[in-house]
Amino acid sequence: MIMKIINALALAILMCSTSFAQSVTLGDVYPKEVKIQGFTLAQNGDVKITGTGAVFEDDWKLLIYYGWIIDADSREVVWHLFDFMKHEDVDDVDGPFEFDSKVNLKEGNYELYFAGMYDSRSWNRDRDNDWHFSGLGDTMDWLFGSRDRESYRRSAQDDLFIKLDASGIKAADAKQFLDNKTKNAVVSLVKTRDNERYSEGFTLTGSTELQVYALGEGRDGEMFDYAWIIDANTRERVFEMDNRDARFAGGARKNLMVNEKISLPAGSYLVNYSSDDSHSFEKWNALPPDDIQFWGVTLWADASNQKNVVAYQEPKTLKPLVALTKARDDEMLAKGITIKKSMDVRIYCLGEITGGDDMADFGWIVDASTRQRVWRMKPYKARHGGGADKNRYVEEVITLDPGDYIVYYATDDSHAYGDWNSSQPYEPEMWGITVWATNESDIKNVVPFHPEEYKNKNELAVITMVGDRALVKKTFSINTDTKVRVIGLGEGSGGEMYDYGFIKNMDTGKIVWEMDYRNSEHGGGARKNREFNETFVLEKGTYRVYFETDGSHSYRRWNDDPPNDQESWGITVLKEEK
Repeated sequence: MIMKIINALALAILMCSTSFAQSVTLGDVYPKEVKIQGFTLAQNGDVKITGTGAVFEDDWKLLIYYGWIIDADSREVVWHLFDFMKHEDVDDVDGPFEFDSKVNLKEGNYELYFAGMYDSRSWNRDRDNDWHFSGLGDTMDWLFGSRDRESYRRSAQDDLFIKLDASGIKAADAKQFLDNKTKNAVVSLVKTRDNERYSEGFTLTGSTELQVYALGEGRDGEMFDYAWIIDANTRERVFEMDNRDARFAGGARKNLMVNEKISLPAGSYLVNYSSDDSHSFEKWNALPPDDIQFWGVTLWADASNQKNVVAYQEPKTLKPLVALTKARDDEMLAKGITIKKSMDVRIYCLGEITGGDDMADFGWIVDASTRQRVWRMKPYKARHGGGADKNRYVEEVITLDPGDYIVYYATDDSHAYGDWNSSQPYEPEMWGITVWATNESDIKNVVPFHPEEYKNKNELAVITMVGDRALVKKTFSINTDTKVRVIGLGEGSGGEMYDYGFIKNMDTGKIVWEMDYRNSEHGGGARKNREFNETFVLEKGTYRVYFETDGSHSYRRWNDDPPNDQESWGITVLKEEK
């Protein structure tokens, strides 16, 4: 009997010892640092939360040491020191403070965070209630009256920490929680850093509902780190993380999140994420979001829809007919295409708009045989392209008839790919113009050509790309009265022309046409760029075409904004087809 009692007591003692509270602790955090510690709970119960936080004044900012806990599976916050504290009291604390709290949690996986982050928010100094901390306010007043503030902060931060005590608590790898959560994701682009650009595709074999979870940065109606999804075949945006629809993600007000379901039909899609040059998983410049590991975008399909998700199948229409991209400062890019049958093309043009609603970096398309513009990037159609407000894009579908076309893109002397003077756009690699076929069957009907090798069958005389202080002339003859198209692009202001063309009948010695200010119109760019593009009839005979320039503002020597069709600076005479 005595032996049974001893054994029972021993078992009871053993059971008690295994239920003793265990602990998880985070500390030794430096300014602008966040530490993460995963932990598991083997049973439901209370978790005791103790530690020492701090609020230090640093000029116009506050350096705040604080902690929080999230459920590793749901990603929901289950405890936050800011909820235990009162925000309006934060500005009244100067130095360390102790906290003692508890929260009842279910068995499961969790992540503990402890951070020392700067915050520039203006906190309300009107206190309604005191904190329930064993504060050190009087001591701080005395210390800061005789001790250097920075030196004290450095020594005090070594004693700042957060500690969890609970039965059945055990430290775990937070990265493993992340890997477990994302291993079955359709796409997961997380822990994104500064100046990163991601694009990853997936294909759906049937209509599918997807859960989109995205965290990013935005304010004042703009997004700086954000996600969007496009239909890979049409480039239509089927989802976009928008400032107006996103919810607060914790921490600084600019931390935003989207956690919603979207339904997509069968097809191929590209998930995109772009970040600017600050405030990301790499380095936070303000209070981070609650779920810092998921800074980026993740898509899931539930078990019933997993069968619809297959490896990405890139549509053939995604291969561009023309791609004049990654355009740098002071570039003039061009590519020709011959279209054999009428077809629709999709145009995406990303460039720069100036304060006067003029385009500084932009694209356009001309009919190679007539030099008439068939498309141009127009400011009023342009949408914000991310980053600086001047980053603008136009995306639209147009119809091109059979013929020869030249696609152009031009930049000014600043703010272009690789050398931005302000925040870069969401898709910096797309700076330029891209043209796609909308139907796969049309791709075979397009043949590229080099613009410099193109010769118009209707050419009578071409004098283009004329520089400063030039007088260029060409002669042609016609055997019958002929309708011609004359295209002139030159410089004029105040009713006078400085770079201009004219045509002389060599049989009579008379000038039969001259480009002047009154018969020309604005040619884009600076107001002094003047353009003529009209038809008239020339009698049979021999003609000489001239183009004359002064000492400034000519092809590649612009002293003001260039015209839309820079390559045509000069004069072109064409037979007009009937």
